[in-house]
Amino acid sequence: MALDAGVLALVTAEKNRMYVVAIHAIDDPKAFWEGAQALEIPEGTILHSAIPNDDGTRAVCLWESGSVATVEAIVEGAAGNVSTNEYFDVNEQNATGLPAVSAAAS
Repeated sequence: MALDAGVLALVTAEKNRMYVVAIHAIDDPKAFWEGAQALEIPEGTILHSAIPNDDGTRAVCLWESGSVATVEAIVEGAAGNVSTNEYFDVNEQNATGLPAVSAAAS
């Protein structure tokens, strides 16, 4: 039995699920955080945590997605003009404190 393209895409996305960290150096905190409140996150991608410093000029965010590129596209599209951002996929075997159950899988 062949899978249709939509089901195949969902299966592939789940197999490729990963945690992604985004580190933000924020030039315009007001614009950045207003944009974050209005952010439209596509299905299959979850922003678990946004952790800013006291004045909002630095932040670390934990995402769950199918790829680093997906998170990068979301963030750069929304805040690339008011922040400098760095991204990496999390080594889950060496990480502590990650969500216990994948929210994207539920």
